[in-house]
Amino acid sequence: MANEENLIPFTSEQSREEAVRNGSKGGKASGESRRKRKLLKDSMNVLLNLPVGNTRDYNALVKIGIPIEDIDNSQLVVLALFNQAKKGDIAAIKELRNLIGEDGKENESAGQLETLIEGLKDE
Repeated sequence: MANEENLIPFTSEQSREEAVRNGSKGGKASGESRRKRKLLKDSMNVLLNLPVGNTRDYNALVKIGIPIEDIDNSQLVVLALFNQAKKGDIAAIKELRNLIGEDGKENESAGQLETLIEGLKDE
């Protein structure tokens, strides 16, 4: 979100050239910000695709039935999120719903995830 104090609006006191320069500065800053976000996203994707380095975590993924060729850090993150949701963490439940495409959509299966988690709590 822009900091209102830093914005320089186009006014009649500002020449066309000044407005163009200010617009150019904003465009360059926006491009830099996009490049930084893309680099962060790419870096996170590299980390998520690395193999699981901890034997205990690897075995936990195998135990729940993740195919060996699919085991990586992203599966570990999903398992951690699922485990938090099983404990009743509302933020984790919402994130899981978002991941599976049920975020705020009214359909027949809207309550299935909560029902599943409630059933797992009882185990």
